[in-house]
Amino acid sequence: MASKNRIDGRRMTCQVKRNRGRGEEPMKDKLGKGMSRRELLKFAGALAAYTAVPGIPGCVSLPAKPLPRIDYTRGLVIKNCSVIDTVSGALMENATLRIRGEKILALSQRDDIDAPGAAVIDAGGRFVTPGFVDAHCHTTASPVFTMSPLDMFKHATMQKRHFVASIESGVTTVRDMGAFPPLLHGFMKDIDEGGLIGPRVVHCNSILNIAGSHPDIPVSEVSVFAKPASLFIGMMMTNFEDTAELRRVMDENARGASFIKLTVDNKSIFPRTGDIPCYSDEQLALIFDYAAKQGLPVACHHHRKWGFDRMMKYPIHSLEHTVCDALLSDAELDTLVKKGVSVVPTLTVAQSYLFDEAYGKIPDGFDDDLMREELAARRAYLRSDALRHCDPDLHAANMDVLRYYRHPGLEKLWENHIYLVDPAVYFGIMKYGMRNVKRMRDAGVPMGVGIDAGMPFCYFGGYYRELECMARAGLTNAEILRCATVNGARIVRMEDRIGTVAEGKLADLALFDRNPLEDITACRTPAAVMKAGKILHCEKSFPVCRLPESRN
Repeated sequence: MASKNRIDGRRMTCQVKRNRGRGEEPMKDKLGKGMSRRELLKFAGALAAYTAVPGIPGCVSLPAKPLPRIDYTRGLVIKNCSVIDTVSGALMENATLRIRGEKILALSQRDDIDAPGAAVIDAGGRFVTPGFVDAHCHTTASPVFTMSPLDMFKHATMQKRHFVASIESGVTTVRDMGAFPPLLHGFMKDIDEGGLIGPRVVHCNSILNIAGSHPDIPVSEVSVFAKPASLFIGMMMTNFEDTAELRRVMDENARGASFIKLTVDNKSIFPRTGDIPCYSDEQLALIFDYAAKQGLPVACHHHRKWGFDRMMKYPIHSLEHTVCDALLSDAELDTLVKKGVSVVPTLTVAQSYLFDEAYGKIPDGFDDDLMREELAARRAYLRSDALRHCDPDLHAANMDVLRYYRHPGLEKLWENHIYLVDPAVYFGIMKYGMRNVKRMRDAGVPMGVGIDAGMPFCYFGGYYRELECMARAGLTNAEILRCATVNGARIVRMEDRIGTVAEGKLADLALFDRNPLEDITACRTPAAVMKAGKILHCEKSFPVCRLPESRN
């Protein structure tokens, strides 16, 4: 959700000179080697494209945490921990994990692990879960409403920080729901080669949307430079014009992708009247036939019951978000179960956009205890952790933009080219979504966890917000952890490799000081995070020793 911007080259040049005069060095720590000259030119050319989509990254630099010195060559043993079974919700106390390479070799309550020469970590009684799955995010997007060329370096740095912040949140796998493909592939390569700390990435490349559909901000309306700049970084949306163009773009958009992302609503999320373009029946038939032949699941963005009803006619894999205008019936919930559809509710994005600033009060029809509680949680986050998760200047700019709800006012935002969402949509999602989430739980609909990170106010680092929203919706802590791990693994179709702490699975682990089965807020600050057998984040020091080479 970005407002209209103009690029001022003189201001950008002055800022570069000021930075050079201060002798600023490129960000290093977990980001790798900082920005090279080629990267700088790339981002300079891409800056205009940043303004071509609803929102793009900015994130404060998190302090580098020292990692324990571990020689992994002979394996690793983690002892004195309590392992949470995220399938049953049971707790194995006094557990010991043996890890070799990327995988868990053994999980037991024995102290005498047969692992000659292995490094040993004493977890100090901490609680272990599988690494979390962020089932809905946008890693190369930016959570800002407006973009200034003076902030280019902040945004470029922040894109890398998204990956680091995911790890530091306990997230070891992310599902990117729409990205600038060349940038995303570059970051994935850096992660694979060890130059950037980050989770594994499952992705769709760009959103396969029809021109004018969600997100319905014309590229030319936002920046005349956007299309030329897309040659550097691609676009987050395909914006195909007709069925012939759809046929041409599908192969390219599916290259290397793990799924296809559609947007299926007939109404905008912005305060404007009338319908927005939707796929024709012919186009949907073409897309689902292509997906079936390529073995690609289809995920569907929806906020409206209209989109929900239409997609129930198709073999979809998942629904993203929840509806703003209806409670789902028992029959509809049963259909979701029978079709094997997963839902990623993203309640956090609805909470983030409860913009009572547009009304001066909680709007009529929504003033109840639930809404007041979510508004209080929103305000608390925006004045506290948001300042850790986002660059303070960029967060302040986001907050400042909310004044446009008062002047020129909600009804005149669209005609003034100010692209702020219609809060009524998100008050509706919170009103119906919290109840629908509980009803989906009761019906057995599998749900994943994601906050739409990359959108304004939905900052990477805030994954725990969705866990806490789900708790307020009525899920138990065990159910929430299952959504974040077991269900997430199924949604990304990696249930044979991740999602549980078990022999043969990848050693993706998060360690917590407190028991999240008793208090879900324990997930706010993982003590340590491991991905594929390597510790990538360590909030606190752990004693490390080594087992003898031989028992003789």
